[in-house]
Amino acid sequence: MTDVDGEVLRIQQMLYAQAKENHDRRFKRLYKYLTHPEWVALAIDAVLVNRGSRTAGIDGMARKHYLTDEARRQLAESITTELANETYAPQPVRRVYIPKANGQKRPLGIPTLKDRVVQELARMLLEPIYEGTFLPCSYGFRPKRCTWDALAEVHNFLLPHQGYHMVIEGDIQDCFGTIRHGLLIKQLRRRILDKQVLRLIWKMLRAGYLEDLRYHETEAGTPQGGIVSPLLANVYLHMLDEWFHEHYLKYSAMQRLVAARCTGRKKAAQNLYVRYVRYADDFVVLMRGTREEAEALKQQVATFIREQMQMTLSADKTLITPATTGFDFLGVRNIVGAQRSSGRPMPYQLPRRKSVNAYKDAVRCLTHPSRDEIHPLERMRALNWLIAGWANYHRWGNAKRTFHGLKHWTVKKVHRMLRRYLSTGKRGKNRRPPGWRTTHRRFFQPVAACQNLARKYPKYKTWKTPAVRTPHGEYYGLIPMSIISTGQYWRWRGAKIPSPYAAESLGQERETEFYTEAEAVLGATIGPRSQWMRGKYSFTYFQQRKLAFQRDRYTCTDCGYQSQRGKGEVHDLEAHHIDPEAGDMMDNLQTLCLPCHRQRTANVLKLA
Repeated sequence: MTDVDGEVLRIQQMLYAQAKENHDRRFKRLYKYLTHPEWVALAIDAVLVNRGSRTAGIDGMARKHYLTDEARRQLAESITTELANETYAPQPVRRVYIPKANGQKRPLGIPTLKDRVVQELARMLLEPIYEGTFLPCSYGFRPKRCTWDALAEVHNFLLPHQGYHMVIEGDIQDCFGTIRHGLLIKQLRRRILDKQVLRLIWKMLRAGYLEDLRYHETEAGTPQGGIVSPLLANVYLHMLDEWFHEHYLKYSAMQRLVAARCTGRKKAAQNLYVRYVRYADDFVVLMRGTREEAEALKQQVATFIREQMQMTLSADKTLITPATTGFDFLGVRNIVGAQRSSGRPMPYQLPRRKSVNAYKDAVRCLTHPSRDEIHPLERMRALNWLIAGWANYHRWGNAKRTFHGLKHWTVKKVHRMLRRYLSTGKRGKNRRPPGWRTTHRRFFQPVAACQNLARKYPKYKTWKTPAVRTPHGEYYGLIPMSIISTGQYWRWRGAKIPSPYAAESLGQERETEFYTEAEAVLGATIGPRSQWMRGKYSFTYFQQRKLAFQRDRYTCTDCGYQSQRGKGEVHDLEAHHIDPEAGDMMDNLQTLCLPCHRQRTANVLKLA
């Protein structure tokens, strides 16, 4: 950690501690932090190391335009001056559309890189305050929390001894697009008294967007794609969290027990025995009692959302289902069924049918004959990315049978792809496809022979899997999905989830930076420029690159910068060749951050 990081973190820890200690405190004189050079420099670094910085806004400026120290200094001076004089005006976002799982398209706003830095500054300032304000029942878009923390809480309260057997699935129509700006500012005023900060947030909300070169005003909603938008959405939805907390969640187990004994079990169940879990705009309510009581609670929630939040609860998607029937939440099918051994009812969390179908569609796309011109090695790499991302998301539930079935299905698809490759390779396109046994003998190798699998899965070294030779004669194998372990549950951590702004974290640290099943499916694509397949970099280089990063502890050896490693990937470091002619051996690779690597490369070019 640098001195700049430490100074910013010290102030964030102070804000978090004050907000945590006094929930009625309203903060003043916050705007000054936005103009501190340390804060601006850290915000610029955070934005530029993100993969999204490669995409430009309406001004056409992307990360490649800010790789030099002079360009970054000019950007920092411009932001600091405009914020200090309050002359900063955000530009409209560039609107694009991305596909949704249901076949529709979701609007996405891409701000300019300068506006993203200012939004990052606002997030750095507001997030510690609201991390001390938000309730434990909220999980979406919060640091150190993930989807499986929410699913673990649902699993905990579906256990038989808890008695929660009725579920309300909540869905708000166009949640992010119907957030009322005036009501959001009113919510912010409950914690923020600095008028300069509130004016800055108002400018961001009203920046508008460009679509087909036409300007459109934004009168409601937070722009999906903005850095500060998830935090503002959580501030708005915190009203719903507070309502559930005031009516149900604040009661302890002893208070529920006393109420049940004093007023009758039926009335206590209706008034107190309710659990609520929210991830972004998706939420579920678990309760004891009858279906009529669940209908009454659903109407109360719909009335509050309509009158107090000025939103609409979807009548078609807000369902009341018994836990034994099952319900979908965050890509997982939650259901209470009988154990095979004892027959006792137990909760199970399985990959939902839509997720399995999305995985199969992605595999079909990657192995389709229309892509036969692409080398199988490249397609195998994309398939491994898909398998690892999708399976690592679902392995915390009860997915063993699903993994076993998908493993055989995927191998068949790859086997068919490799069979076509033998018939259309060097032997000519008109050659008759070889037999299945011939393809199996040539392309199926033990896991121990595959250089990308042998070290990671030593227990399964005799398993055979499709494998392709690399240009250096090594085998690169397909990951059999059933190899990935499913024997451990993600335990519910509750209030023990550590905050990144707590001075002394006593919580349970867990690795939460994994890809969701949707990100795995959407991200498993064959890149347009595969440099290692075209000879610019060898296949061994990418394996040695990972080892070099681990050896140097993901730290730049020149300036000491530590990688952020967003979602487990490294986008802000490079493995520099000390001697360009010496190859990809470990002693010839040096870990450098992007600015240092660019400067080192420029010096080499000057010397040449």
